[in-house]
Amino acid sequence: MTGARDTSWLRRRRGPAGLTWAHFLIGFVVGCILAGLSWGVLVQDASADTVSQLDKKLRSVKDELREVRENIAKASLVKKAALGDITALDKRISQAEKEVEKAEAARDKAVEKLNALREQLQQLNAEMNSKQRELEETEEDLADQQRQLEQRLVEVYKADQGTLYLEVLLSSASISDVLGRARVLGDLIKQDNDVLSRIRTLKAQIEAQKQALEEQRARVSALEAEQKNLTLDLQQALAECEASLKELQAAREAKQRVLLAAQKDEAAWRAQEDALLSESKRIAELLRKARAAAAAKTGKGVLSWPVAGPVVSGYGYRIHPIFHVRKMHTGIDIDASMGSPINAAAAGTVVAAGWRGGYGKCVILVHSGGLATLYGHLSVISVEVGQTVKKGQTIGKVGSTGYSTGPHLHFEVRVNGDPVNPMGFL
Repeated sequence: MTGARDTSWLRRRRGPAGLTWAHFLIGFVVGCILAGLSWGVLVQDASADTVSQLDKKLRSVKDELREVRENIAKASLVKKAALGDITALDKRISQAEKEVEKAEAARDKAVEKLNALREQLQQLNAEMNSKQRELEETEEDLADQQRQLEQRLVEVYKADQGTLYLEVLLSSASISDVLGRARVLGDLIKQDNDVLSRIRTLKAQIEAQKQALEEQRARVSALEAEQKNLTLDLQQALAECEASLKELQAAREAKQRVLLAAQKDEAAWRAQEDALLSESKRIAELLRKARAAAAAKTGKGVLSWPVAGPVVSGYGYRIHPIFHVRKMHTGIDIDASMGSPINAAAAGTVVAAGWRGGYGKCVILVHSGGLATLYGHLSVISVEVGQTVKKGQTIGKVGSTGYSTGPHLHFEVRVNGDPVNPMGFL
């Protein structure tokens, strides 16, 4: 017998077979979700699952749910960052569009001014051509008058001046006629001189106008060249603004694709989250039903007596025979002689076989329905951990190891890890 209460033994019951079934069931659950199987099939299969297997399923689903929520958070961060980038790009695009409009207006104004200068230059060229023709005509008139004057002067100089005057005098009827003829001759000479003077003056004016037009044409031509260069510069600036705008628009389209992908990912992860939440609830309900269905049944004959002999110490609080304090006795002590065979109270699996504190040499079996049995103070252990035993199979021999006052079997029954009175099962 023993006064030590150790409740950790049942919680450590795991074995290779349990792990294999857990992986199989987890894979089955995931496969059901992916294949879209009805929950009726899953529930039907789950009815055969143990509480331990359903617990593992539930933990697996919760682990997957945690990963899904992490992915949702990541997708949300990506979406938030993409939205922020798009907002910033929208502002830059708006500013770039304004710059393009300004550049277009400046370019259009420069083109308009360049066209006006070209029209002015064309008009000046036409005026220059007109003045050139006028100057040429004036020069022709001047040359003709000069030729006529030169011809008369040559004739005058060829003739003897005295004879000329004498002829004038002799041919005149009177002194007044002589004077009149002389005046006429002087007037002709003066008239020729006046005509030449006017022609020369006109030529000088035309040449001055032509020079002024040429100077004006040179200035307009220089302005036209300067305006042409300015227009080209403004066109280049406009092209750069448009290229910058296109780059920003392309960047926004790329961010928009990132946003749409993040939104799709988030929607997919949330859909998976909903499915996993639903699965988690259903497994939890299955677990509740499985626990209720797997609850150990009490009553005589559920377990067979592990050893023949009377009960010398029952279940419940008592004065410990060694420590002499009031303690809870978590099992019953069955009197038996040293070396008597100890049999399994029910078919099950060995989860512990060895020294265990105050229990001394101890064997623990796990049965169906969350039921487990403990056999303490053995002198010999005949089974190994992981071994499957049948009901009535010998698992060891009576002894007095651990905290014991003599040969006997300390026998415990536990349901879901909690000790219960073995007398309700024997």
